[in-house]
Amino acid sequence: MIVVKAGEGRVIRHPSGAVISIKVRSKETSGSYSLLESVLPAGGRVPPHVHHREDEATYVLDGELTIQLGDSTIQAKAGTYVVVPRHVTQSFTNPGTEPCRFLTYFTPGGNEQLFEDAAELAQANQGAPPPAEAKALHARYGMEYL
Repeated sequence: MIVVKAGEGRVIRHPSGAVISIKVRSKETSGSYSLLESVLPAGGRVPPHVHHREDEATYVLDGELTIQLGDSTIQAKAGTYVVVPRHVTQSFTNPGTEPCRFLTYFTPGGNEQLFEDAAELAQANQGAPPPAEAKALHARYGMEYL
């Protein structure tokens, strides 16, 4: 059994400005999945990227996301659920004037470690890491920023 109460989870700041709380780790689900809760500030953007190892699903809790999937654009308001299969280019933006809060489910799990390692790398570099280090980190987790 896994129970995660409000306010629980490891909190990490993503370079996009999003605050990410890791709610369920892969090791807690025998590798099946991981779950993150994110808050993306107004105007925040996650640039185009591809996950090569996992499928990603997003459920918008509050606010709105503009999600670009390949050649399609989805306006995802609260209550919208979007599944992004692996190997599909995606990006998302908060077009609103308020933060957007959403859940992200990765299957199989493990991608949460990428966010933790990226936070440590940013801390070690006192900001954005050198591009070569960031690229190597993403490659280690089967992710590619375009």
